Amino acid sequence: MRICLANLLLFISLYLLYPVLPVMMASRLGVPVSQTGVIFILFTLAMFFIGPFHAYLVDVYKRKYICMLSFGVMVAATAGYTLVQNATHLLMLCIVQGLSFGMAATAGITLAIDITNSTFRSSGNVVFSWAARLGMIIGAALGVYLFRTHGFETLLYVAVALGEFVPWTDSCFPGDLFRHSI
Repeated sequence: MRICLANLLLFISLYLLYPVLPVMMASRLGVPVSQTGVIFILFTLAMFFIGPFHAYLVDVYKRKYICMLSFGVMVAATAGYTLVQNATHLLMLCIVQGLSFGMAATAGITLAIDITNSTFRSSGNVVFSWAARLGMIIGAALGVYLFRTHGFETLLYVAVALGEFVPWTDSCFPGDLFRHSI
């Protein structure tokens, strides 16, 4: 269940920013919202681009290290939105965040499969995927609420704090409720 909590926090951390980030970056950088929207499409493309390389990376390196690295880069990229000064910085940050999120999400499901006993694997995958769905809903709703009540800086701080809490769930380390032995 710890991997599910980590997945929930990862998705909340990312989806907190989704509803307001393009608009805030457009106003901060003085560019049209459509331009920042196109830049955020590159986030999605980067997320899909990393997929084929994930298999190679988890075969060469330990899964928990790939997971920890991708979570760390994801949090650093989220914190990086406070430093964006122009559209090029935003573009590079979106690509880095998309790559790291794609790797974190893929590494998370790989770890969930690895630590789940084969008899519970189907139900474990369902719980893991519902944690992601719930994270999307909670993140988007909480993001809009925090932005309206406390502003963009607080929203960023909460997103980074939730992302930093992910490693404390021990999700990147073996062992879980569904697993009998490693």
